[in-house]
Amino acid sequence: MTGIMDSVEMPKLPENQKTFAGIPEAVFLEEIDSFMAQPENENCEKVLQRLDEQHGKYRFMAYNLETRRRKLKSQIPDLERSLEMVNVLRKEDEERETQFLLSDQVFIKTLVPPTKTVYLWLGASVMLEYPLDEAEALLKQNITSAVGNLKSVEHDQDFLRDQITTTEVNMARVYNWGVKKRQAAAKTASSSPS
Repeated sequence: MTGIMDSVEMPKLPENQKTFAGIPEAVFLEEIDSFMAQPENENCEKVLQRLDEQHGKYRFMAYNLETRRRKLKSQIPDLERSLEMVNVLRKEDEERETQFLLSDQVFIKTLVPPTKTVYLWLGASVMLEYPLDEAEALLKQNITSAVGNLKSVEHDQDFLRDQITTTEVNMARVYNWGVKKRQAAAKTASSSPS
C-alpha cells in the first residue's frame, strides 16, 4: 500500500480554503482583554459556553473524519486484492481448483475455468460483469480515488487537530481571565471599608 500511497498526489485544495471539508478556522485570542471587552462578550460564562460548543463541533467533525479514514484504509487493501485477482485470472489458461467463502466459516471447493470476464461489486447490492481490461482500469481508478480521498481526509484531520488545540487554549485563557477578574473584584471588595 505504501507504493500506491506515494505515487498518488494529494488533491489540490479549493482556492482560498485550508481544508477539503470546509472546516472553519479557530481564531487564537491574542489579546484576551480586548476580546472580552467586545459587546458580545459581556459574560465570561457565555464566552466559555460558545467556545465549548465550538469545541464540541470540532470533536464531532474529528469523529466523522476518523470514521471515514478507517473506511478508506480498509477499502484500499480490498481494491488491491481485487486488482491482484484480475491479474491472476488474466494469466490462467486452464481450470484451477480453489476454495471460496460460502458463509461465515464455511468454505466450498470449486473449479474455476479460464475466463475473460469478472464480476465486481459496485456497492448498494449492485454487481456488474466486466471484461478483465475494463475491470483492471476501473479498479486502478478506484484505488487512485480512494488514496486521494484518504490523503485529503488525513490533511483535514491534521488541520482539525490544530483547531481543537487552539479552541482548548482559548477556553483556558478565557477561564483564567475570569478567575483573575473575580479575584480582583473580591480583593477590592474586601479592602474597601464598609
